Amino acid sequence: MHLEIIRNKQQSLHSTIGKLYVNSSPQCYTLEPPLLPDLASGNGFVCIPPGTYKLTIRWSNEHKKLLPHVEDVPGRTAIEIHIGNFPRDTKGCALVGKTQNVPDFIGMSGDAFTDLLNLLYSGATLRNPDAPEQEQVWDVGDITYSVEQGV
Repeated sequence: MHLEIIRNKQQSLHSTIGKLYVNSSPQCYTLEPPLLPDLASGNGFVCIPPGTYKLTIRWSNEHKKLLPHVEDVPGRTAIEIHIGNFPRDTKGCALVGKTQNVPDFIGMSGDAFTDLLNLLYSGATLRNPDAPEQEQVWDVGDITYSVEQGV
């Protein structure tokens, strides 16, 4: 399975909005930290670099449940895709939502996350089926981060 987050060229000081595609089909909106840190607010978090990364589902110590993880991001650990609506809800991860009509906000995040996770599990392979839940690793495929093209 291949996911792609295409980030909008227009950024705010607090967040980066994008669209998430699964196997080239639009799935939902995303909200990530800005391309550059917002020093005025003390937010030192920025988007992960453009590129293609391995995607798994595994245990999140932060959220205490299985979540999609973007693997092998240079200089980063625990980059996840999870529920959230505002820039304050992410420390470097991608949030997902079904609506996006004002800057620095995505709506219906829980619904978007549930739909996405169900879709990811439908195409994932459990690497270690005898492991307890906190040690399970599901291979999903990969995810590409890019910025929209055009004028």
